[in-house]
Amino acid sequence: MADLDFILQRKILKLGNKLVNTRNVDLKTHDLTPNQSETLLYFDAHPGEVIVNLKDYLEISHQAARNMVARMKLKSLLYVTVSATDARARQVYLTAKGQTICAQLKANGTSVGHTILSQLSASERQQLAHLLDKITDQF
Repeated sequence: MADLDFILQRKILKLGNKLVNTRNVDLKTHDLTPNQSETLLYFDAHPGEVIVNLKDYLEISHQAARNMVARMKLKSLLYVTVSATDARARQVYLTAKGQTICAQLKANGTSVGHTILSQLSASERQQLAHLLDKITDQF
C-alpha cells in the first residue's frame, strides 16, 4: 500500500506541476501573476466588492490586497470607486481591458479543463469532484 500511496502522491504532484506550468505560460502572455489573475476572476464574479473581501478570498493581508489592486489599477485592469454606503470602503471593478483579459483567461482555463476532463465519463467526473473536495477539505 505504501508503494501505491507514493505513486499517487507523485501523480498528483506531477499533474499539479503541469497545470501550474500551463497557467504560468498563459499568465506570462498577459503580464500577470497568479494572484493578479485570481484577482481579475474574483472581481469579474463579484463586481463592486471591497478590497477587504479580496483579502479574505486570497488569504493575504489587507495591505497586500490594497497593493495588488493599486498595481492592477496602474495596468488599467481595475478601477476603484468610493462606496455609496460607506465612504471608507472602496469598491473595485474591472475595466474594459480587465474584462477582455479575464475572458481570455477563462477561455484558456476552460480549454485546459476540457482537455483534462474530456476523457472522463459523467460518473467519473462526479467521482473526481467528490475526491477533490475530500482532499481539499483537509487543507
